[in-house]
Amino acid sequence: MQRRDARRRPPRPPRSVRRAGRLGPAARRLRGWSIAAARRFGLPVAFVLAGFLGGLGYAVFAPTTYTATAFVLVVDAGEGQSGPAAVSFAQAFGRLAPLPETLAYSSLPLPDGESGSTRAHIQASTSPDTPLIKLAGSGRTAREAAAFANAAADALVRYGTSHRSDTGVRVALMTLAEPPAEPSSPNLPLGVAVGTASGILLAGLAAAVMSGRRGRAGRRERGRFPAAGTAALPGPVPTGRVEVGS
Repeated sequence: MQRRDARRRPPRPPRSVRRAGRLGPAARRLRGWSIAAARRFGLPVAFVLAGFLGGLGYAVFAPTTYTATAFVLVVDAGEGQSGPAAVSFAQAFGRLAPLPETLAYSSLPLPDGESGSTRAHIQASTSPDTPLIKLAGSGRTAREAAAFANAAADALVRYGTSHRSDTGVRVALMTLAEPPAEPSSPNLPLGVAVGTASGILLAGLAAAVMSGRRGRAGRRERGRFPAAGTAALPGPVPTGRVEVGS
C-alpha cells in the first residue's frame, strides 16, 4: 500500500491555472482587461445591440403601409370665404369625418375590410387658423390608401351639403388623393435609428445604476477597513492626580 501511494502522481492543477501558465504576461494582461471590460460594459452593449436588432427586425418584417391624403375646405355659404364660423365648423367636421355615420354619405365605395376597422384607416386633422381639413387614408396598397382618403373626402362634402341650411357653411373638395409611389412605413433608416436610440437610452440607465452600486460597495469597503498608512489613535490619557502612598 505504501509503494502504491508513493508511486501516485501529484494532482494536476485546474485547467484555468494551466492555461494561465502557458500565456505570456502581455496575453494575461489582455485577457484580464477583456474580462473586466466585459463585466463592466457587457450589459450596456447588450442593450444597444438589442435595440439595433429590434429596430432592424421591425423595419424588415413589419407589414407595409401606404398613406394618401385628400383636402377639404370649409367656407361661409353666404360670403363664399373663410371666417371664424368656417374655422369652427372645420374643427367639428374634422372630428366627424372618420365616423361610420359620416362615411355612409360617401358615393365612392370603401375598400373591403374587417367590420369596425374603417376608422383605423382614416385620420382627419385640422388647423386652428384655417378651415382646412386633411384626410389621410392608410392601407396595405397604394390604391387602397387613396380609396380610403377619397371616400372620406366625398362623404364629408356630401354630409356638409346636407346640413348646409343648418350650419350656414359650405364644404368644398380641394384635392383628391393620388396613390402614393412609396410606402410610408416601415422606414428602414428610421426604424434602425429609433431602435438604436432606445438601446442607448437603456444602456445609459443601466450604466448609471451599475455605477451607483459600485460606488456604494466601495464606500462600504472603505468604511470596513482603515486606509493604508493610518494607525489607530491612542485612547484618552487620564489626567487625574495620582497619590503615592507612603
